[in-house]
Amino acid sequence: MHSLAHIALAQVQLQWDRPLSGPPSTRTRQLRGALANTFPNEDLFHQHDPATGRVLYRYPHLQYRWHHGHGLIIGWSSAAQRLLGLPWLDYTLTLGDDQVTITDAALTLRQTQFAVSDRLLHYQTSSPILLFNQENYRHYQTLDAPAQALEQDRLLVAALLSAFRGLDINCTQRLYASFTHTQTRPSTYKSERLLGIQGRIVTNLLIPDGFAFGRAVSHGFGVVHSYQPKNTEHHKKDAQI
Repeated sequence: MHSLAHIALAQVQLQWDRPLSGPPSTRTRQLRGALANTFPNEDLFHQHDPATGRVLYRYPHLQYRWHHGHGLIIGWSSAAQRLLGLPWLDYTLTLGDDQVTITDAALTLRQTQFAVSDRLLHYQTSSPILLFNQENYRHYQTLDAPAQALEQDRLLVAALLSAFRGLDINCTQRLYASFTHTQTRPSTYKSERLLGIQGRIVTNLLIPDGFAFGRAVSHGFGVVHSYQPKNTEHHKKDAQI
């Protein structure tokens, strides 16, 4: 195992004064907007340059998710300590047509490791990974099924490397990543219909549970967790490392 970096990861889990249902993707978007309005002077909650107001195209160090009716805010690297230092209790948030008050905020902070492994590690998606934009999707549609599978793997590697660069992680070793099982899922991001990929991944990277990559990770897309495959489950590319 070759260690690449140790990165701080903070999580804030918000609980409300009443149960709140609704589609996770919708609630995540609403949570993001509500917190930006709650903390208008905190540039942590905005992907904009504070001097120019222009959108910053970077890996978001602050990410929003929705889990079993609770709001989750994830902070990486420099955002981690700042996230834990904010006052959370008793704020009233407007989430769509609902208003809820924060009654509890569970705060956690830990160090996570990124590394290159000498064996393949297994991960599965918790939310669709968005690998395609309009340009590469047009190219993807012209390919036959085997070529599409190779293109998915190529974009998977590119998305991982892009996320690493966003966290200032320098990976000079050979990176391998491939989907083993996939399902395509139509997904909506900012009123744009995109093709998301759900499934399982093998890679020689050690990445923390809850790490996200691809497009729109601040909106809850592209989250993966490790899993242990059954003994009977093998991958035909395991010997290619």
